[in-house]
Amino acid sequence: MADDAGPRAEMMSVQGPAGLTNGEQVVLAALRLWAGLRLSGESPAPCVRRLMAQQVSDRAGAIFVALMEALERQTRRPLQIACGGCGGYGEDEQRLVLACGVSRVDMGIARALLAPLVSQPEPVAIFARALNMVLCHEGLDLPARLTDGSLQPCGRPPGSTLH
Repeated sequence: MADDAGPRAEMMSVQGPAGLTNGEQVVLAALRLWAGLRLSGESPAPCVRRLMAQQVSDRAGAIFVALMEALERQTRRPLQIACGGCGGYGEDEQRLVLACGVSRVDMGIARALLAPLVSQPEPVAIFARALNMVLCHEGLDLPARLTDGSLQPCGRPPGSTLH
């Protein structure tokens, strides 16, 4: 059990930029933990899946791992991910978190956000949408963050999570 305390503490204490929803913080923390474990030479899937399952649900853990594996299979270049305690928010991190949020309402925008990162954005966008749907079911819905106000995630009334 002692081995779990370090990564879990890292995942729960992610800083990220101000204004992110709890769902966005969870996705960002899992992404940063995945990258950190990968850089240290460890296989990130078991640890990240277990931690996502503990904090959200088993389905969220499985879908997040599937999303990251699909992403890794076809990355165009190494992703730029900040450390777990960083208050900043790298462009690649933004693209992934925003793609997860917008995927429920506009898959075209999700694919466009992912296109600079992967050679085939469709499979990653599908997993991003599935993750968003599971997070929404668990009360951690991700905002679409569109500016025209016309589209809403999770079927919520206008203004509930759109920023």
